[in-house]
Amino acid sequence: MKKILLLTSRLPYPPIGGDKLKNYYLVKILSRYYDVHLITVTNEKLDRRSKEFIEEHTKNYKVFTKKKQDFLFSLSRSMFNKEPMQVNYYYFHDVQKYIAGINDADLIIATLIRTSKYALHSDKPKIFDMADSIGQNYKRSLQNVKSFFWKLIYKYEADRLLKYEKETIANFDKTLMFNREEMTFFNMPHKIRFIPHGVNEELLVYEKNDSSYEKVVAFFGKMDYQPNIDAVLWFMDNVFQHLDKDLTFCIVGAKPTSKILELQDKYKNVEVTGFVDDPYVILKSALCIVAPMQTGAGIQNKILETMALGTVNIVSTLAANPIAAKNRQDYIVLDEAKAIADEIKSIYKDTNKYGFYRQNSRKFIKKNFTWSIYEKVYKDTIEEILNDHTH
Repeated sequence: MKKILLLTSRLPYPPIGGDKLKNYYLVKILSRYYDVHLITVTNEKLDRRSKEFIEEHTKNYKVFTKKKQDFLFSLSRSMFNKEPMQVNYYYFHDVQKYIAGINDADLIIATLIRTSKYALHSDKPKIFDMADSIGQNYKRSLQNVKSFFWKLIYKYEADRLLKYEKETIANFDKTLMFNREEMTFFNMPHKIRFIPHGVNEELLVYEKNDSSYEKVVAFFGKMDYQPNIDAVLWFMDNVFQHLDKDLTFCIVGAKPTSKILELQDKYKNVEVTGFVDDPYVILKSALCIVAPMQTGAGIQNKILETMALGTVNIVSTLAANPIAAKNRQDYIVLDEAKAIADEIKSIYKDTNKYGFYRQNSRKFIKKNFTWSIYEKVYKDTIEEILNDHTH
């Protein structure tokens, strides 16, 4: 079997959050066809269940668990080398030395810009699993981000990231991206290939329902992720006060920050669930799902999942563009606060009128965003690159 060196900045297990979820499936997919050597640079502890998952799906692995001060020391290089903070933060010489000592890999996959430097100048066949353009995300988000700290980061990093992303795409055999809109920015069609983010196919047949959530408007996502925080705060500031008073706004997702938790103390009809074993029963049962994203990169896995459940989704243009479904057929695209509030009122008044969204959203995901489709694109890309290097 061919040997693949896979570089990640997070452990692939547990599959919580878009990046970890993608790596979880990627490791499983690669292990079906290749011998996988996984290298992870992280601040996470390798617990028993993570170790069991990795050992089951890889031939070799090495986890470099770094302390916060190690990352900060690496980050300090950004003041001198003009490389993005994202790159410096995850770059360590002992990791580079370890990678340089691996001579039997047939191909290298670097996931996200964070790990790209480790393979940038390697002469081995290599794939840049970019997912999204963080540089373009930072440019877009600069005006809308709520956090002053993140506004400073976005301003400092955006141009550095875009320059480094372009260099990385040019130096890798192929780059994989989720967002067609972002792909066109780089103008390197021979170097970049679209790959659809996958969705757990079990959600396509999920039918649990709980009538106690039928008057719930829900937001779904990991709640320590700044774009999710920005979206929820924007909704609270601009839409929430216009909703019917007997509706509850339910924020479903792990790791809510103190700013998010404070909302349920301030408003009686706001609920923050934190982590729940089965968030999908809430989402499936809800009146509708909102994703008023104001900031953030590329495709939002949370929207794909709620569409797979068969729900009515109201999404912002920023969130809708990478998904490329049909407005007013598969989901509802709205950006103005009053229009969103009016739409929610209309759904509440006549839920049956919106029933076709529940069917169409599921059909769209089944056709365009499954892990089976993702697997085929990934394997075809690997085989194409390996063939090119042997002829």
